[in-house]
Amino acid sequence: MNNKVKPKKVTKIVYNCLIFFIAILAFIRWMSAFDKSIVVINAEINSHISNFALSLVFYLGVGFPWILQKKPFNKIILLGLFIIIANVICETVMGFMNTTDILDAIYGIAGTFIGFCYFFVINKYGLEDIHEER
Repeated sequence: MNNKVKPKKVTKIVYNCLIFFIAILAFIRWMSAFDKSIVVINAEINSHISNFALSLVFYLGVGFPWILQKKPFNKIILLGLFIIIANVICETVMGFMNTTDILDAIYGIAGTFIGFCYFFVINKYGLEDIHEER
């Protein structure tokens, strides 16, 4: 039984588009620190988009290699739950390190959910076995 997989072309394209999208969101957010007239969509989204981007990029950055290593999908789910729990704890309980803001946690959860949807689909349809020649 072959234990090696590689992403299909569409899987790689979507992955890179997600990373590019995150980079654009983060760049716009960080530019708005210098010029308040720069906003992503509106001022509220602009103030929370970094949590969305950080949660999604962390989930994609750790989860994608795990998918390619054929780790059990339960570990990908647990990673997402860890990110969600960390968001909620950091944005509610850890006021000494961070300004408590439940909306930041919600945006982080949304980013994690998008990452989970991506992993769910590619786990079923986005990978192909690598056939080794002997």
